[in-house]
Amino acid sequence: MGKLGSFIAGGIIGAGIALLFAPRSGEETRAIVADKADEYWGKGRDFYDQGKARVQSTVAEVQPVITQKGDELREKIDNARTLIAEQVAKNAANARDTINEKMPAATEKLNQAAETVRGHIDTATAKIKEMAAAKGKPVDDAQAVVAAEPVVVEQVVEDAAKKTPKG
Repeated sequence: MGKLGSFIAGGIIGAGIALLFAPRSGEETRAIVADKADEYWGKGRDFYDQGKARVQSTVAEVQPVITQKGDELREKIDNARTLIAEQVAKNAANARDTINEKMPAATEKLNQAAETVRGHIDTATAKIKEMAAAKGKPVDDAQAVVAAEPVVVEQVVEDAAKKTPKG
């Protein structure tokens, strides 16, 4: 038992002993005890009511501030969302513009590369057909293209390596 518990127990024991040795009659003592109990009960009830009123008052004072701060925070979050959405839309528009700006040049380079590959295939196919005819084993276009594929791939890789800046 803690100090407070010991103190209360001592008070109760002391009150009991005082009642046993009191010079008053039992009826008089009971009346005094009842009066004191009522008095302390009333004081305890008043203390509780005052505490309850203070808590309710504090809550009433703080509630509008909490509501206001919550509204302010919601407004800031909404503003941040709007700014983020605007920035995302702006970035998307910039990216679309950049793609649209660079697309013709990329398409042109891709077409040039396709023409180069087509030229290599035509050249390799013609050479393979010539070589096959010279050996007396003529081949059709499809066979020549299939045979030309490794040669063309090698030639395209060499051309790309020549055009790639070193550094």
